[in-house]
Amino acid sequence: MENRQSFLNSFGLSEQPFAPTADPTYFYSTREHRSCLYRLWNSIDERHGIAVVLGHYGTGKTTLLRKLMTGMAGNATKYNTAVIGSPIPSWTSFSLLEAIIRQFGLRPSGRSFGAYMDSLNRYLLDNHNRVSTLIVDDAQNLNKRGQLELLRLVQNLETPQHKLINLVLFAQMEWMHVLKAAPNFAQRVNLTYTLSPLPPDEVRQFIDFRIAQAGGTGGRAPKFTDLAMRMIHAYSEGNPRVIVTLCRNALLFAGQIKMNRVSEDVILHTIEKTTLPDDLGRARAKAVLNVPLPGSRLEFQRGARNIRTVKFPREGAGRPARTRDERANELLLRAAQANKARRPA
Repeated sequence: MENRQSFLNSFGLSEQPFAPTADPTYFYSTREHRSCLYRLWNSIDERHGIAVVLGHYGTGKTTLLRKLMTGMAGNATKYNTAVIGSPIPSWTSFSLLEAIIRQFGLRPSGRSFGAYMDSLNRYLLDNHNRVSTLIVDDAQNLNKRGQLELLRLVQNLETPQHKLINLVLFAQMEWMHVLKAAPNFAQRVNLTYTLSPLPPDEVRQFIDFRIAQAGGTGGRAPKFTDLAMRMIHAYSEGNPRVIVTLCRNALLFAGQIKMNRVSEDVILHTIEKTTLPDDLGRARAKAVLNVPLPGSRLEFQRGARNIRTVKFPREGAGRPARTRDERANELLLRAAQANKARRPA
């Protein structure tokens, strides 16, 4: 705990800005997210029925879900919400119905399909003045025709004026194959929104926002260089979860070598040392370095604790140019040597 707090203090942070959890406090409203939320709220408030949000892993679906839930919880007199966090693929349609009944807090008179549906129908009719919504995360786990047929039957509960219940389903892209194989359900989907990755211009905004939310507004706050930002986008392809993981590990390395400037060397070292082998992703990141760069880098002064800027040697100017991997490794080695020299004998 002490080491963690010391690490955060070195950057002027009150907490980790790149934690791996979907904390609504760190929800950065991208253009994609704003558009998706606007359409979801409209679909929910108008009681249009079924809405589906699709996206690859890490594109912010669960964060959107929690943002939606936070908004609903803030107006409990209007919204009546149940959430199934992650359905089990092996569930039968009756198991799924049991989960729905349980999430709405109902106690049917008997344990049968008819009793459960009757109990749910009465409950929704009794609450027709509220907007009832069932939210399902990881809906791609619902891959059986019987499960989708059950959801269709639940969503068919209605009055002459509107649906008695909304369904909002967050799923991975591969769920499209399941939907296409169940046209009776798919044709009832009122809204389908596909989340796209972050574009390059929003990567800096996303990273700076999270740092500011963690208290990093002063001179000690970590500063990601423009080239580092481009490398992060190239490697992650705009996937927010990958960006967060990469930034968290890069910040740890920057703290280890006592730098608040997160440069392309730091990002490259982080990619090489802390990510799964991915030749294509690493090639994309390194391709960013092919552009002309200012000829400078940071290194430790000999016999001192500070860092100074020195020029990269040009090819044929006295010694061969080193790779960025070698320079990043040198930073780490010199940091370790400097720390060792400062320890009391």
